[in-house]
Amino acid sequence: MRALVRPAALVPGDTLAVVTLSSPGPAHHPDAYARGIAHLHAAGFRTVTTPTTTGRFGWTSGAPRRRAEDLNAAFADPAIDGILTTIGGNHTAQLLPHLDWDTIAANPKVLCGYSDTTVLHHAIHHMTGMVSFYGPAVIPQWGEHDHPFPYTAGHFHTITTSTTGPGPVPVSGYLVDEDHHTAQAAHRARRTRPAPPRLALRPGHARGPLAPFCLPSMRLLAGTPWQPDLSGHILLLDLSDHAYRPEDFDADLTHLRQTGLTRDPAAVVMLRTPSRQDATAYAHVLFTHTRGGSYPVLIGMEGGHVDPMPTYPLGVSATLDTTTLTITEPAVIPREDRTHGI
Repeated sequence: MRALVRPAALVPGDTLAVVTLSSPGPAHHPDAYARGIAHLHAAGFRTVTTPTTTGRFGWTSGAPRRRAEDLNAAFADPAIDGILTTIGGNHTAQLLPHLDWDTIAANPKVLCGYSDTTVLHHAIHHMTGMVSFYGPAVIPQWGEHDHPFPYTAGHFHTITTSTTGPGPVPVSGYLVDEDHHTAQAAHRARRTRPAPPRLALRPGHARGPLAPFCLPSMRLLAGTPWQPDLSGHILLLDLSDHAYRPEDFDADLTHLRQTGLTRDPAAVVMLRTPSRQDATAYAHVLFTHTRGGSYPVLIGMEGGHVDPMPTYPLGVSATLDTTTLTITEPAVIPREDRTHGI
């Protein structure tokens, strides 16, 4: 196992590179993208963009090599302190053959995004040991009307600035129960509703590194040189958007188990189910796939494609005690301390 490589903590005034790795989100949603940039500035960051950030090349923001070159350049540039993705998609895997792993390893930085960014997170961690962050993206979270949800912005700040263990992932008593399109058409914030509590399908205690991922995106790493070893990890399962059905969940869990990706977990945690979907159907699927194990199983955890969104650092140690998930070690190091280690 590679040594854990932590990036430097973010501090006020830092410069973030905003990158589009797959779907051309800024071209499709320019208003939300502009709001996201403005909210990042209001949070104390500077931002820079790459040539493909606002581009459109069919169903992506640019040719694979060009997108990879932009990401390589963001890691190589000493003036850039962190990297945020604008949105997900389904084609981040196209970048992997073109990435400069030596440059990335030599320049660890806070890299944050979710959904299809799963592919990049786990490939980078597998190749370099770098901690990256499964969390808010520029358009869907930072680009909310009025301001990002305080839970989302607050936990991102906690995880990316705390040089001691940040502690339990906070409980959010609400969840967002409305899609972006409806709220944006009405020029208002999305509506929320009370959230159901976290529920232990199998209570227990576990310890291990965090492994957050979107299931259909993780399948793109199976059988590749970048397939991670997730044995002994606390798996955080993100169920994609509202079009992701229980039968899709079943198929993905089957595939990941048969490829060995999800063999021998320390614990399995299912993040909140997509809005307007029957949570009990997903819970039944998960129970069926995990009933042969002895590890804890939890459903209804904050995050994934359901806002508000915590920030989960990949590879950092955590504990699960029935329904409490505690991040026990820091994901970042002080800015002046460039030493690495577990």
